[in-house]
Amino acid sequence: MANTTTNSSTLPAHINTNANAATATTTAQVSHPEGAGFHQNFSEYVQMDHKVFFAAADRNKDVILEKLRPCLDTARQVLEVGSGSGQHTYHFSKSYPNVTFQPTEYDTALLASIDAYAFDLLKEGHHIRPALELNATNPIHWQHILRTGQEQGQVGGQEEEMEQGCYDVVMTTNVFHISPWVVGQSIVRGAGRVLKRGGRFVVYGPFKKDGTFNTESNREFDKNLRERDASWGVRDIEEIEALAAGEDIQLKLDQVVDMPSNNYMLFFTKQ
Repeated sequence: MANTTTNSSTLPAHINTNANAATATTTAQVSHPEGAGFHQNFSEYVQMDHKVFFAAADRNKDVILEKLRPCLDTARQVLEVGSGSGQHTYHFSKSYPNVTFQPTEYDTALLASIDAYAFDLLKEGHHIRPALELNATNPIHWQHILRTGQEQGQVGGQEEEMEQGCYDVVMTTNVFHISPWVVGQSIVRGAGRVLKRGGRFVVYGPFKKDGTFNTESNREFDKNLRERDASWGVRDIEEIEALAAGEDIQLKLDQVVDMPSNNYMLFFTKQ
């Protein structure tokens, strides 16, 4: 585990450590339907200094954490794919101060927000690494994330050892439906690559079962998504399951949990 003593010199240079930062005035506020991402986010948001606050992330943080607890109770290293503003990483780390969290985000405009949330807990000795850029379709990004996790786990320098998975949990929230399918596919493949055997891959969001929407509102949501971008849309659980079960990925879907607001949490185990 990382050293529990943290000071501002160990933090990313772009983080404002001024104690008055929390009193900064609101610089941006918009209102849209719920979604994920920043420039692509449908959720209402507020930005204060470096921190971005997404209302949707605040609404679902507790119900997600409650279902994640069995995974986090035994985890040492957790990778979050698509950390958004950093609100979820902050909330989960508050309950699990001894777990090392690695946040990532495709939208580099949000990296400062993730690290700003982390700073508040780093001062108290929690373990949140500086946020990393992750384009899920870029193998080099996944390689860097894998090496970062291996170094944290103090694995020996043998090349073959460094290629083994090291994360206990890989989780992603509200990403699959608001990105091209190739991104979802790449996240599944990346999770299979960086998870250790027995590790858990957890996906939260709206999904179809056997091509069927669970509510009419999700059907309409899917239509609205595709009108905005033809490559977006609510994905089918069975399609994700089939991809994950591939010999080169080896993730077995072992639990599908109904969640509020017509969402699901999918739990996979690395074989």
